[in-house]
Amino acid sequence: MQAFFENLKSEDFWLRLAFMLLFLIGVEVALSVMLLLIMVQFVYRLFMGKLQAEIYAFSSSLSAFIHQSYQFLIYQVEEKPFPFNDWPKAKAMPDEDAEP
Repeated sequence: MQAFFENLKSEDFWLRLAFMLLFLIGVEVALSVMLLLIMVQFVYRLFMGKLQAEIYAFSSSLSAFIHQSYQFLIYQVEEKPFPFNDWPKAKAMPDEDAEP
């Protein structure tokens, strides 16, 4: 019970809560953008027969941001994601000529 009262008085505890709420909102926005990217990439692939490189790169880095944000939200890491750190790097686009 002592820890409860100490947390109520702790500035760090309330600051973490504020950051968690901000990142929760940011993740919700990022998920909406990701859904749009998924649909656009699907339609592009349908009509052009290949992936669109810029959409692939941005969706790759956006998914890394979402992952980093969730890790912060569930107390896996204390390091805050973007904008407090660098934006995540995108994965390399797969070679579409290669056999799956």
